[in-house]
Amino acid sequence: MKKFLLISILGLTTICKAQVVPFYSAANDKYGYKNEKGEVVIAPKYDLAYTLDEGMAAVRFNGKYGFVDKNGKEIVSPKYENTWKFIGGFAAVKSGGKYGFINLKGKEVIPPIYEEGYNYHGACCYKGLAHVKLNGRWKVIKIAPGQ
Repeated sequence: MKKFLLISILGLTTICKAQVVPFYSAANDKYGYKNEKGEVVIAPKYDLAYTLDEGMAAVRFNGKYGFVDKNGKEIVSPKYENTWKFIGGFAAVKSGGKYGFINLKGKEVIPPIYEEGYNYHGACCYKGLAHVKLNGRWKVIKIAPGQ
């Protein structure tokens, strides 16, 4: 049992290390990402760079938001007016003044048609549900799993 626990902890440590972290460059007043060895994997080019949530991190460039993955690859180029972190495999995004949701592959699984949209109101979000506002009324919708 102790051997299994030690192997599990070592494996988790390796997984946790295999990520990128944002860093700030005073030279050009931009943010980029470094890997666990401190090597630059994305040169400082973003106005803002956030930490990873579920293997994805939001970035802002010229007032628009996108996402990079844990390897530093840009999965969603900055095109959204606003966004939120990934929770339960989905992130709320704002486009054209409306909210929708994307999955971890960057695919819009719920088009931006809502006045407001959030997937961070407690445990329901981890069950594939989100809170949205349409025609002035709030409701809970299901975001289909596996999308």
